[in-house]
Formats: sequence, structure tokens, C-alpha cells
Amino acid sequence: MKKSSSYPLLVAILFAISCNTSYKAGHIQYSNYRIQQTPSPNALTSIISPYADSVNKLMNAVIGYSEAQLERKKQGNTLGYFMTDAYLKMAKQKVDPNVDIAFMNSGGVRLPDLSAGAVTQGKIYELMPFDNLMVLFKMKGSQLKEYLDTLAGDDGVVESGMTMQIENKTAQHIMVGGKPIDPDAQYTIVHSDYVVINSNFLKNISWKTNGYLLRDAIIDYVKLNNSQGKKIKVSDTDRIIYVN
Repeated sequence: MKKSSSYPLLVAILFAISCNTSYKAGHIQYSNYRIQQTPSPNALTSIISPYADSVNKLMNAVIGYSEAQLERKKQGNTLGYFMTDAYLKMAKQKVDPNVDIAFMNSGGVRLPDLSAGAVTQGKIYELMPFDNLMVLFKMKGSQLKEYLDTLAGDDGVVESGMTMQIENKTAQHIMVGGKPIDPDAQYTIVHSDYVVINSNFLKNISWKTNGYLLRDAIIDYVKLNNSQGKKIKVSDTDRIIYVN
């Protein structure tokens, strides 16, 4: 996953705060940092302590509410669908109103579940701890069918804006926006820069970004629902059906 150069400081802040204040991010994992000198615990605490109150307040801020517990699983992946619902909604609002489908990789769902009730900003950081960018690209329906076939043979498809069945590890009965997929139509797709860059199928495709982070899209989506008096709710939980 893509990581910002500011993460060593953020990791240090979260570590120090977790020892001394109420916010504890138990699921975030970071790796591959090169540190020349390791400060002593006391020195680290003295560096971090001025930031503890503000970071703790930020991470514990309730930004919305979930109607039910959302879970990460292969079929009926309500936690993953919540994330792609956020990507699709916010991409339409902030990037391109003509977006058709939002995808994410199943491994990008970093928590096993999200409890019903209050959703804090810190919980979204646990769910999406990486600075992955939202990217948009176009592909014909025939290309989309090929891409869906590659996903159908993998660990699970996480998307919003379409439905399909997976049979014999191929995508069948594909509906985009409630209509059968058109092999000659152009569809606008939202995805992660990390996935596009590292996908054998997508790595050569032309894409664009305005610098909007996927994590920020989730936070904005939760806040938007909350401002409208709505709780987070995932519909179409059977949008991907595994026939066998």
C-alpha cells in the first residue's frame, strides 16, 4: 500500500497517545520504515506530548453513526460495500458526476467489522490507514467484462454501482446502473491508485486523480450522511452472488 512520508511521525504520535490517552488504534499496521536513530522513550514522549490532546480529540470525534454492524466477508461484504458506496458517492460529488462503478481490492478492507452505533474518525483511519488516492479511468464494456472475470477468480469482488453473478470463476449477468452491460459503451470507473499501478490488467490504463484520498472520501461520506440525519446503511448486500 502507498504510504505518506509523514507516517513515521503519525505512528509515533499514535503510539505515544495510545499509552497515555483514551484512543487506541489496535488494528493499524505499518512497515518498511528506515530510521537512523531511535530516540529514548522519554525523549519520544516529550516530542509527542504537545500533540496528544489535539490528536486524541481528532481521532475520538464522532463523525456519524452506522445502522448495523458491517462485516468483511467474501459474500455479502457489507464493510467493503460501505467503503465502495462512499467512493462512488463522493466521486460523483467531488470529481465526476458521471462515474458508473467504484471498486476496491478485498485486501484493502483492514478491519474485520465496524460496530453499529457511533463511528469515530479514528475508526476510519483504522479501516483505511493508507494514503491511497482515488483515481478515475474509462473502459469499454468488453474490457470491463474481462476485468470482472479476473476478479471473479480471486478472493472476492468489492464494488458499488453494479451487480453480477460469479459462476465457474467468471462474471455473469452483469448489470451496470440497473442495465445489462453494453460491450461497446464507455464506463467511468473509480479505483485506488495502488491497485491500478499494481494490477497486471490495469497497470497500462490511462487514469487521472485530483489528489482526493480514499480515506477522506469515507470520512466525508459518513459526515454527509450524518449532516442529513442519516445513519450509514448498506443496501444491495447481495450485489455479488456466488453461484458455485
